[in-house]
Amino acid sequence: MKKKGFVFVESVAVLVVVILALTLFISSYKVLVRKSKAKDYYNLPKDKYLLYNIVNFGDSSAPYNVNTSFIAHESTCETYMSEKMSNCSQLFNDTSLDSLLVIYDLNTVLENGTIIEIKDGSYGITSDIIEYLKTLKKTDANGYGLDYVVGVFKRDNKYYYASLLLNK
Repeated sequence: MKKKGFVFVESVAVLVVVILALTLFISSYKVLVRKSKAKDYYNLPKDKYLLYNIVNFGDSSAPYNVNTSFIAHESTCETYMSEKMSNCSQLFNDTSLDSLLVIYDLNTVLENGTIIEIKDGSYGITSDIIEYLKTLKKTDANGYGLDYVVGVFKRDNKYYYASLLLNK
């Protein structure tokens, strides 16, 4: 009888150790996948360079309005960027740009999760964009939220993300 109790306790102990080991393995695996995704899809030099050229394209005297956060898509870019360029939907086609975000105070946007999006008349940003935004620096040395322009590029049915700081 004592032997059966010992086997049971030993089995439970082994089971607990295996569960803990699997939990640690899965959590470290998620970190590796996240870092791998960041390396493969976030801030590639060619995307940052293309975004820089897109931001500086058009009328340089008409800066992006950094008092409002917005998402511009091919169908809605005229709403936000008509002062900046005359035919921005052509720009979306030529550069594989899927979305252009101008973010006023990243810290606030991440806290409340809303951003103006006229694409379908709703508010909000998708989870993959939020995942990317969480990798960016949120505040400056004085604690003020930073402003960004973010480009989401779609190539080969995969999304690539790049960002640039906007000057106030």
